[in-house]
Amino acid sequence: MSPSQTAGGVLPYFYTQCEDINCRTVAPLQDTPSNRVTYSANVITQNNLVAKMSANETGVVAYNSTHNTASFYCAIPIPNYLMAIAVGDLVYRSLGRRVGVITEPSQIDFVAQELA
Repeated sequence: MSPSQTAGGVLPYFYTQCEDINCRTVAPLQDTPSNRVTYSANVITQNNLVAKMSANETGVVAYNSTHNTASFYCAIPIPNYLMAIAVGDLVYRSLGRRVGVITEPSQIDFVAQELA
């Protein structure tokens, strides 16, 4: 999405929508709920953007002076359609020991309240 299409209006936003059979556009996978996969990924973004995935973040390191590499690993076998990625002006807020929300900074209070 272009910056003007985001809540913050400054940075672009990228996300995947793998449901129901669109994961094959992300990776060469069979799109069926009976297939379950673990996966790892490295996502290179500009320094001012944050990457999040439907996996545990295992680290963020400098790629070069203008980009970072975020690493992810999903050890739980999941159906392909649950693979997800979002990149943009993102922040995380914990809502408990095992749940949290990720969204743009200007929306974090609203989103946290909606899920709570």
